[in-house]
Amino acid sequence: SNIDGLALEAAFRACDPATTLVAVASKTFTTTETMINAASALEWLRENGVADAHGRAIALTAAPAKAVEWGVDETRVLPFSEAVGGRYSLWSSIGFPIALAAGWDDFAEMLDGAAAMDRHFLDTDGAANLPLRAAFADLYYTHLAGCQTRACFAYDERLRLLPSYLQQLEMESNGKSATVDGNPLDRPSAAITWGGVGTDAQHAVFQLLHQGTHLVPVEFVACIEPGDALDPEHHRQLLANAFAQGAALMAGRKNADATRAYPGDRPSTTILLEGLDPSRLGAMIAFYEHRVFTNAALLGINPFDQFGVELGKEMAKSVDDEKARASFDASTRALMAKAGL
Repeated sequence: SNIDGLALEAAFRACDPATTLVAVASKTFTTTETMINAASALEWLRENGVADAHGRAIALTAAPAKAVEWGVDETRVLPFSEAVGGRYSLWSSIGFPIALAAGWDDFAEMLDGAAAMDRHFLDTDGAANLPLRAAFADLYYTHLAGCQTRACFAYDERLRLLPSYLQQLEMESNGKSATVDGNPLDRPSAAITWGGVGTDAQHAVFQLLHQGTHLVPVEFVACIEPGDALDPEHHRQLLANAFAQGAALMAGRKNADATRAYPGDRPSTTILLEGLDPSRLGAMIAFYEHRVFTNAALLGINPFDQFGVELGKEMAKSVDDEKARASFDASTRALMAKAGL
């Protein structure tokens, strides 16, 4: 969905046009960014000697007719239900590139792990229900403690994209100001989700977490089994840092010098996996999905729409319409003129 040509060129450099398959993932098959990227990908194939570029395309979509109209053969359309939202679509045909890259056995194992978490969420009552417990904690921090953000730090390089994934899952799902009945929401909705990776983040943002004036609930995610084959001291120190940060946030340290004092009593949670295999990854992703759904149910909002995404896109489409351009504010018109739009 990234329309920046630099990102697409980087993808081209990593691929061999003679062996490249283009999987076009679009629920509606009308998303501007996706379709421009898809057209550019097919043009890149043609420029590099592929005569039937459309023959190299597979469509992953809830609008099969649109995909066929665009030029994908109907036998190469992998549909999914219109009811499936994009950020919840990993388990549908949208997961095709994962299955292709990891192999079907690993993909199926990931699905099994997610299904196990689904059953846990459905069948487990009260505090033993992990997504439910996590959602109540989320609402405690936003509603009673007044926290406006929450941070997630992955102490495992393989999970470096987890904070970015959670940003979309949580904020696009629950960043709402109206209830399912259309009434104004009378309390805070989703917190702002952000984060980073391991010890890199410690040197970037932990100063604020320990001594800043903002109270930020922190979530650490780590694995007992290392993912590398280096000296075990690497992983030992990684886990030691993760656990120590949580302990330091809680305990703090008094000092007569205010600049060296740590107030403590700063909340954190640690999710500690035995290891990171497809099944555990699937279970963890499903855990976060159910947590988001539970938050939405407790707030009385719909986590499956994202109308807030649409306004900016609609206005972007109107840039080439002279009449519509005139309705933009003076600052935006000046920016467009300066950029030559």
